[in-house]
Amino acid sequence: MLTLTLSLLLSCGSTADTGGPKRDPRPIAATDDHPKTVVVIVVDTLARRFMSPWNQDWDTTPELADFFDDATVLADTQSVRGLTSVAVSSIVSGVYPRFHGVRNNRDWGSPWNPILSEMFQDAGYTTLGYASNTCQFIDRGIDERMCTWSWEDPDGYGSQIERDQALITALDDSIVQHPSDEKLFVWLHLINPHDPFNDVAKWYEQFHPDAYKGDLNPSDPQQLDTWILEEHEITEEDQRQLDAVYASQVRETDRQLGEFFDTLKKAGRWDDSVILFTADHGEELGEHYSYFFHGCSAYQQTMQVASAIHAPGRLPVGQWFDTTISSTDLAPTIADLAGIGWEGYRDGETLVDEINAGEIQPRPAYFERALSTAGVVYDDHRYILDINEGFDECKPYDLSNMSFPSNFEELFDDSIDPGEQIDLSEDDPDTLAAMRTLTCQWITSDVWYSEEADLTHPMVTTCKDMLGITHDDNTSKGCATAPLRTALWPTLFAMLGLLWTRSRPGPPNASGPAQPRSSMRA
Repeated sequence: MLTLTLSLLLSCGSTADTGGPKRDPRPIAATDDHPKTVVVIVVDTLARRFMSPWNQDWDTTPELADFFDDATVLADTQSVRGLTSVAVSSIVSGVYPRFHGVRNNRDWGSPWNPILSEMFQDAGYTTLGYASNTCQFIDRGIDERMCTWSWEDPDGYGSQIERDQALITALDDSIVQHPSDEKLFVWLHLINPHDPFNDVAKWYEQFHPDAYKGDLNPSDPQQLDTWILEEHEITEEDQRQLDAVYASQVRETDRQLGEFFDTLKKAGRWDDSVILFTADHGEELGEHYSYFFHGCSAYQQTMQVASAIHAPGRLPVGQWFDTTISSTDLAPTIADLAGIGWEGYRDGETLVDEINAGEIQPRPAYFERALSTAGVVYDDHRYILDINEGFDECKPYDLSNMSFPSNFEELFDDSIDPGEQIDLSEDDPDTLAAMRTLTCQWITSDVWYSEEADLTHPMVTTCKDMLGITHDDNTSKGCATAPLRTALWPTLFAMLGLLWTRSRPGPPNASGPAQPRSSMRA
């Protein structure tokens, strides 16, 4: 832990005025052992608690459950933000938003730094990009492209389910047409179960056989917006209706993935493959403040997803890890597994050696929600710092003069409160102080928004006040200057203090099969 802490605090690079921040490379050695097929699957807005291993009500993901049995499962993957463009940018590049430069969906731009498709293309793979959302990520490093995103072709493919099915059908056809010895990299991004929440009848009837008699129409975005802004009371019957509709969408996506997995097997690409399954983020379905979407949320329901890597002969089969990882760890791990290595900078860690050793080392997983909110997940705790005490730049609060309710600081212990309903910020001051220091050290240790903005950015100046760092124009440009080392020892002691104050011995042991926790609903 001491070595980890020092490496976190002392890692620092230089910045440049243009082209994004410049950092010293963190290379991973390449090898000559390249799998024939590499696939990255991102399912949009897939909440972990609605997947079969964790959902106690419905069997929503039987195909993925079989995939998990044949893979290494990273059960607690933390997204960097509950917005697709931001989250996917970190998945494909292995760095946090302040490095890749994508901070919201309105940019609709892909990261300026190298992404996985380009890396695999450079390594001699034929690259296939199939997406029904965020199609800008298949505009770089892609040899064969298909997009069914409604904004790109509004009348072309119909509903979200139809858009996803069109992708799967076309991708299946393409896979079997490529020579069996051709090295393929496949990027597959499915939009369902993203809102609007439209039930898939054959699954919905299984999950909700009783007639719903309430007023909630999950497929009506305007009604959902109104209910959020009015803080409309959600009855138990309303909640089950919404959950069943969402679950039916999850089940259909699972069926489509099973179809794709069958194609890989029939094409002889299953055994010599590296396949990553993950989600960009999860979804709120009324758990906090009667909120039904994801853009405003920094809570577990939105930020926690499940990942799994199928890599026969390269990673163990059927091994589960509950240790928290960041989505920034996924790209370096895939590049390492595939033997293409890594040449540039990365925030994430390759987990290959740790997985094969049976234990993933606990590390802080950081996240943000716009530039005024950030936090960390560490040692089964989530800490959120919101200097504005409310956020109004997200659906539907951007349509009103209201803001998503939030406190200046919030603290949750997910080991006893996985639904994050009990704020411990006033009851556990020692853990709060340690998590605050971790978060603020991360914010001040590197450029948060830009070198110039960091001179006066409220997030940076607030954290400097918390860390006792003197405001000085010569020491206010993030990692290029001294504030990191000014607060090194307080941060070190804070992390050690966090471990000391825990009622149980340290973070949960990740080695061996871990039983999934059942979800806790509000």
